[in-house]
Parts: sequence; C-alpha cells; structure tokens
Amino acid sequence: MVVNADLAIGLWPGPSVHTKARPLILKLPQTQTPTRIAHVVSEEVEGYRQNYIRYFRRYESPGVTMLDPYPRVIVVPGVGLFTTGKERRAARITRDLYCHTMRVILQASAIDAYTTISPKELCDFEYWPLENFKLSLLPSEKQLSRRIALVSGAAGAIGRAIAARFVSEGASVVLTDVDEPKLRALSNELNNESGEANTVAIPMNVSRAPSVMDGFRKAVLAYGGLDILVSDAGIVRSAPVGLLTDEDWRQSFAVNATGHFLVCREAIRIFKNQGLGGNIVVVASKNALAPGKHFGPYSASKAAQAQLSRVLAIEGAEFGVRVNMVNPDAVFEGSGLWSPEIRRARAEAYGIPVETIQGYCVARSLLKVKVTAQDVAEAVLFLASDRSAKTTGAIIPVDGGVEEVFPR
Repeated sequence: MVVNADLAIGLWPGPSVHTKARPLILKLPQTQTPTRIAHVVSEEVEGYRQNYIRYFRRYESPGVTMLDPYPRVIVVPGVGLFTTGKERRAARITRDLYCHTMRVILQASAIDAYTTISPKELCDFEYWPLENFKLSLLPSEKQLSRRIALVSGAAGAIGRAIAARFVSEGASVVLTDVDEPKLRALSNELNNESGEANTVAIPMNVSRAPSVMDGFRKAVLAYGGLDILVSDAGIVRSAPVGLLTDEDWRQSFAVNATGHFLVCREAIRIFKNQGLGGNIVVVASKNALAPGKHFGPYSASKAAQAQLSRVLAIEGAEFGVRVNMVNPDAVFEGSGLWSPEIRRARAEAYGIPVETIQGYCVARSLLKVKVTAQDVAEAVLFLASDRSAKTTGAIIPVDGGVEEVFPR
C-alpha cells in the first residue's frame, strides 16, 4: 500500500487529538548507514516540530495551549507505519485510528477524489475543547511511562517483583533469564494482567558474551531502545574455602561478577549511542559489604559487582548515566537462591537448626522484620525513577537494618 502524503491528513475531531493533523513522511537516505539514518531522522523530527509550532501559532484559537509538537504517526515509504505515545496503549490507539483513517481515504478515493478540510479546520478539530477536556481527565502519567527497561534474572523472585512493579508504573520491560519456560510464563502473565504487550521474554545467559550481545540486540529491536537496566541475575554457592571446588568459584564469578560486567557494558554502549542518558540499578547483596562465613564465592563475587558499579557511576556520569545499588538480605519467599541445600549450608555456618534459618535472619535485623521481593522492588523503582534523579553511586540497604552492613 502506498500512502500519499497529501492524502493522509484528513481526520475527524476525536482521532485527530491522538494522531495530529499530519503524519511525518520520513524518507530515508539511499546510503542507509546507521549514522546517516540517525542524522536524517533527527533532522526530520526537528523539522516536523518547527512546522507544527508554526501551524499552531497561525491557526490557534484563543485560550488553547499547544500540545507537544512531535509526530504521532511516522510513515516510512518502503518500510511501514510507526506510531508514538507515552506508553504502548497510547501508541496502539494512535495506530488503530490511523489505520482506520487510511481505509477511509482509500475507500473514498475509490468512489471519487478525496479532499481534506482546511488547515484551520484541522487545527480546530485537533484542539476541539471536548476532546482535550477528556485528555485532562486521564490519570497522571506514571513514574516509568516512556521508559524501556531490561531486567536480568527476571524469572527469580526479586526479578519477577521488579518487572511487575515496573509494568505497573508504565514501563515496557524486557525480561531476560536462562530459565526460558518461567520467563515466557511471566511475560504472558504480566501482559494478560495489563492488557498490553508491555513485556517481551528474551532468554539470555549473562555469563556468556554472545548471549548477552544477542539479547540486547533483540531488546532494542523489540522496543526501540533502552532507558533502564536492572542487573539482578545471580547464583549462590556456599562452602568453607577449604572445601570449595574450582567450579563453584568459577560459576559464582561468571554470573555475579562477569555477568554483571557484560550486561552493564552493553547497556553503557546503548546509552552512549542514544545520547539520552540512562539508568543502571544493581541488585547486589549485604554480603558485598559484610562477607559471611562459608560464603566466600558469593561474598567475593558480589563485592566485585559492587566495586564495578562504583566505577560505572564514575564513568557514566559524563554521559548522564546514573548507577546505583540495592543490598537485599534474606529474601526467602519464592527465592530460588534459598534452596534446601543453601538453607542447610547457611544454618551450619551459623550453628543453628536449619528450620530456624529464616527466623534467625529476621531476629538479627534491627527492625525485626521479614524482607520480601516486593520490598526490594520498591527500592529499585525509586532508583530507576526521576525521584532519585540527582543520585548516583549510592547503596540502599533493604535488610531490616543490619549494623555491620551500614554503607560507609
């Protein structure tokens, strides 16, 4: 189907609020290098913005305020139709309305010539008081609307809670994990709950560079970019150093340290190329600051993760990239990390019966409270949102208060 730029502008009052009066017809250069395409897109969008401002000022009615001047509908000849919005639902509504408009234009043209209304009438329709009043009744924009996030380790208890919280706050979320069945089940569950394709499941092994690079490439293709990375993937191995195997040590660092490096490296590269800043939230551990007996591989790899996060905060600042950490402790509910084997190993290290391990962790905290995955998700949300816009290099403990882990 070929859409003529001169024809695809006639809309009726309600839809024009969502689609604007005119689309952006984006003609890509013959030499389609990524740099050249990005330059052309930037120029064309800026040109559309300036033309829209002139259009509004010329035809505006008294007492109306200009909406944002950027295109809602972008037609790329030979490629397809793109729509924009503050969230997937808004972009979908715009798409549905404009596809219907194109059908009307084609069917009208099959009967006779299609003629649009005047620019003044278009502006009056776009700023029709009743429709704009309806927009004012919409709920306030959510904390993470317009944001794209990637969560590693999303199939685990903490990753799952973070993903769900992000979706509830308007983000489009890329779910990654090595457990593909659980990952896809979570994506389907969250999408069904929200009624939109707000998540996509991309299997990824953070310890393997090719898998990470492929996962981030698919993430960008799925949603168009990246704003937030939550580095949550992790494993636990517990044994006295004298009994520790080479493989347990290697696996701990492969996931908890190297895996963190690999996902953060890809995120930093994307953030730099986008030129829009970015946000990395690291799910570390209280063991990064206070190592535990028989917990050498976990404590050491988490300390490496935390130290690299500090370096990333230093290096990322000049590009507008914030990097912060949360340090959870003893999140038992739904956690695959606290397997029966790990519970027995930690109970042995503490010298307590295995059935008392959770109560022991609660009792050692100052607040004497159980820490849940949802508690961790709330801290991650704070660091991922604009509420912490002037914070980087920080650690937020989510542990009920453990004195030896107070950040210094």
